[in-house]
Order: sequence, then structure tokens, then C-alpha cells
Amino acid sequence: MKSEKNARESMTEDEALVHRFLAGETEAFSQLVRNWQRPIYNFIYRFVGEREEARDISQEVFTTVFRKVRELREKSRFSAWIYKIALNQCRLRRRELKGKTTVPLDASPENTATAIGRFDPPDRKPGPEEQLSREEVALAVRTALETLPSNQRDVIVMKEYQGLKFHEIAEVLDCPISTIKSRMYFGLQALEKELRRRRVVRAPEPGDLRS
Repeated sequence: MKSEKNARESMTEDEALVHRFLAGETEAFSQLVRNWQRPIYNFIYRFVGEREEARDISQEVFTTVFRKVRELREKSRFSAWIYKIALNQCRLRRRELKGKTTVPLDASPENTATAIGRFDPPDRKPGPEEQLSREEVALAVRTALETLPSNQRDVIVMKEYQGLKFHEIAEVLDCPISTIKSRMYFGLQALEKELRRRRVVRAPEPGDLRS
């Protein structure tokens, strides 16, 4: 049996902060917010496409976390839990905006580059004169994502933009990993078809499903 000291040492930072907050240490919650405010904001922004709206929803997410964290039975699953709250808020917003396309036009450059890199021509690095072309590709990718079924789009956003692993996405969506990989595969195929229609140079590689 683990000693209390060993148990504390084996906790993740999130888990330790949650326990400290529940023990009455309010600064621990402030640290949780500092740790998570950027990834949660970026995650939400890629769904709603508006900075002010993303800030408002982020605030709602952390308010929900503050009120309901005691209900989280497995504190070690905090990361999946907070993403699930954020995703549910985004889905509510998506239903409110049904029929209106929301495409974030200025997603963070490093994540956008990672996500669209698979669409670049192979063995080429863009020069300054090609920057506009890359921006056009980025916009085409983000617009094409809006045409996918939400269950496929959600997986692609979490995997390609947020960098979550398949098992983490499975936790967020309460699905088997095999289902997540299937959604990723068919989502990338659909995205390939849409991008070919838009004459984007190179399509994604749906077989590249690393866990």
C-alpha cells in the first residue's frame, strides 16, 4: 500500500491542485486556471471562431469547474473532464449558431502550421512570396473542416490542433479508441475529398494514426 507521501508524489500536477483546492486553498484553483486558460481558450476558439465568444465560453468553463470539481470522482482525469466541459459548451453554442459558418481566421501560427503541414507539397519549404498561398491553404483547411460531420470534426480538432492523444480523446468523448481512430480516418478522407475539390495541392494521410 502506498504511503500518503508516495501517493502525493505520484499525483499529476492537476490532481494535486484539485486536492489542494478542495482542502480550502483557493490559490490552487487560480493556478489551475493559469495552467489551463490558454489551451481551453484555443480549443474553444477553434470551434466558435470569435475571440470574444471564446473568452466568454472559457469563463463559463472555469465557472463550471469551480462549482462541480467536487463531483469529479477520479481527480486524475481532470484534463479529460475539463475538455469535456469545454466541448459541451461549444456544442451548445454550435446549436445556437446552426446554419452560420464560424471559421477562425487567425488561429495560432504554430498549431495551424502543424495541422496544415500535411497539405503542403512534399519536399518544399515555402518562401516569403508563398506566404499568402499558405494562408489561403490554412483558410481552405479550416473552412473544409466545417463541412465534416461534427463527430469527425471534433476528433480532428482535438488531435491535429490540440495535440491530444487518441486515448485522451476517447476519454473526452466517452468512446472506444477504435471509434476515435475510425472517426479520424473517415474524417481525414472526407477532408481530403473536400480539399481536392478546392484544389488544395496535397491531401492528408489518413493512415498516419499514431497513438
